[in-house]
Amino acid sequence: MLLLAAAAQFPPGPGAYGAETAVGKVTELLPLPAILLIIGLVYFGTLAISRISVKLGIPAILGILLLGLAINIKYTVFDLGFINSLHTVSLAMILFYAGLKTNVKAIRGFLSFGIWLAVAGSILTGLILAAGIWFISSDTMGGIEFGFSQLGFPIALMVGVSMASTDSAAIESVLAATGRSIPKRLGKILEFESALNCSIAVLALGVATSFMASTVSSGQGTILRAEIISLAGRLVIGLVVGIGMGYFSRLSIEKLVTDRSQLLMLGLSLALMAYGVGDLAGQAGFISAFVTGVFLGNNKYSNNLVSPECVSEIMLPFNEMTEIAIFFIFGLISTPSMVLSVLPIAFLASLILMFVARPLSLLMLSPISPFSARENLLLSWCGLRGAVPLALGFDGAEYIPKIVGIDPIIAHQLVSNCEGIIFSIVVINLLIQGISIPHFVKKLQFDAPAADQLA
Repeated sequence: MLLLAAAAQFPPGPGAYGAETAVGKVTELLPLPAILLIIGLVYFGTLAISRISVKLGIPAILGILLLGLAINIKYTVFDLGFINSLHTVSLAMILFYAGLKTNVKAIRGFLSFGIWLAVAGSILTGLILAAGIWFISSDTMGGIEFGFSQLGFPIALMVGVSMASTDSAAIESVLAATGRSIPKRLGKILEFESALNCSIAVLALGVATSFMASTVSSGQGTILRAEIISLAGRLVIGLVVGIGMGYFSRLSIEKLVTDRSQLLMLGLSLALMAYGVGDLAGQAGFISAFVTGVFLGNNKYSNNLVSPECVSEIMLPFNEMTEIAIFFIFGLISTPSMVLSVLPIAFLASLILMFVARPLSLLMLSPISPFSARENLLLSWCGLRGAVPLALGFDGAEYIPKIVGIDPIIAHQLVSNCEGIIFSIVVINLLIQGISIPHFVKKLQFDAPAADQLA
């Protein structure tokens, strides 16, 4: 959080297109004490919002988003030019923790379906959502202006794949707050899916941005092939660096840890090192951070003070703090006018995500599913979106002004529209599904024995 405070002391950077458009005219910077006060109030307020969510049955993170949106935008709490870097660091930490939570042993017996669900299911959901957004933003839907007519399907694809990642923590918080529970194996598959599809969404976003570049430039086929080859190279580099850092991390934990309290500091340092080495080696920081986490989360340690569950449990508070930072900052850089201008399309896109894209992708995978039709129905509805779609959406939108040949004026509008619709989809998704999931669980009569429950 000191990083956030330090970021606010610098003037806005030239690359903050989306944030600058969203916030508008920045008239004054808050002093450091006020910034620290706001940071403290945000995390303190998270506890109060969590208590309110118990009665409303909605994820607490939704309140954080709306809190950021409601803050007076006459002042800027954080340097807008630094927000992109902040999202990068936050996303790297979240992916590292997602790797830690990718417990292969926990879904033994349906591992292959878990991989299909996280990989193919996420890609299918993103593609269907992208096609839906592309359609409803066209002139055929009454001439609603969203900006996609400027570039067509590629930008819609960018928004769609940004929304491909799910958030099991949001589901667990809703169920726990309302006292509802689901069978343990369903909870485990949802947790595995949300952990793995974070990295899949990162890769898919890379393909989408490559598609964007090739579509608006000359030599489209050549550029696209080069971008895909580059992406494959980053994937290989990320895997190699991640495995190497995984071995180094295991050795470090076994040799350096003499007390469990040291695991948080060591875990943070290893996550940052994994991202840094991967990014310097070939812009593969996100993949290397995730692979390192997977290695640590599925390893055996000779140090009897350490276990994969222990590392994950100790890193959990920092992961929650990072997610809160992403939600709050994205709410902060958004404005009611930015959201309202795309609300009709965002609402329709949310319905497509919840009632078409996610269920259809589960239906296509149902022949290989080890679950019953009733369980698959619950899986299709438990697709809450969280911090990763916001972070990816921000990064993807910031790529738009960098595309060769794009008019800066159009680019500003496109970035604002993309960020507005991603923000709105996440809010609507958390609101509708967050409230309805406990009732849906009750309606499907998932009253398994206590030993088989996961809240």
